[in-house]
Amino acid sequence: MKIGVATLVGIEPMPFPALIRRAGTLGLEAVEINAGPGFRPIGDAGFGGHIDLRAAANGDTGQILDLLAEQDMTVTAVAPMLNLLTPDMALRHERVIALTRAIDACVALKAAVVVTYGGSTAGMHFLGLPAVGPDHPSNKLAENVRAFREVFTPLARYAEDRGVRLAFETAPRGGGEGNLAHSPALWDIIFSEVPSPALGLSFDPGHLVWLQIPDIPGVIRAYGDRIYHMDGKDAEVLPAALAKQGITGNAWWRYRLPGQGHANWPAILSALREVGYQGGLSIENEDPMCPGLAGAAWAANYLRRCMLPASSVGVGKLL
Repeated sequence: MKIGVATLVGIEPMPFPALIRRAGTLGLEAVEINAGPGFRPIGDAGFGGHIDLRAAANGDTGQILDLLAEQDMTVTAVAPMLNLLTPDMALRHERVIALTRAIDACVALKAAVVVTYGGSTAGMHFLGLPAVGPDHPSNKLAENVRAFREVFTPLARYAEDRGVRLAFETAPRGGGEGNLAHSPALWDIIFSEVPSPALGLSFDPGHLVWLQIPDIPGVIRAYGDRIYHMDGKDAEVLPAALAKQGITGNAWWRYRLPGQGHANWPAILSALREVGYQGGLSIENEDPMCPGLAGAAWAANYLRRCMLPASSVGVGKLL
């Protein structure tokens, strides 16, 4: 399992060549490339994020592959991080084009995964007011599911035809626009609505921590065949703040690097081995105590220490 970093999640913006060389020096083995219209241009670049998706989709990867080879690094995923269910139909069309380019860019970059959001038509709280039940007018799950089916049925087919998988980030906020793919119950729905093997998860334990979803290793065992990408992120619940704010507050938890929050990383990594996970582990450094690339490198070293030693013995799922 190669441990890398999401290039624009809590990492100081810098041109891609500088990032790759510095990351390689710090011992990081891979990158999840953040690129597309959801990211700001770096310097005077004419495109958002770390690579030009339009050019890469057309096979023009410039010096990217040479840079990666120079540092013995790989691309675990291309991550445009878009809400494709936005009710703004013109914007939705633009974002579908961007995601399609990301799929083609993966082919050119010898990567197998595009990471994005499941999206939402109605913001983060599309499940409605608390404790009102599924039939309340505030519950917008049904319209989200319809939009998801319409948008991702053709995209899943497009990705499948090109040998690329779409992995949904499991963050409820979805970049501020909401995300249908943030809990096991919702995963069951979306995988049933679009039953394509091209659709899976970019699994992030940090979100499960603050969502109070217990037994993260057990969740990995249950959904292991749908985990196509893995985020290295943790979260810390702050009991004193929770006691004052309640769960509707906005500062009773915070993201942390693996090893600094509440997730059991030795157990998580053991469960990943148990289900036969072979993808990348991409650190998303949103830790306010240790920001930037140096923090990501520290987390990578911690995760390596948590891993079981390599073994040639076959591993099977629990009965």
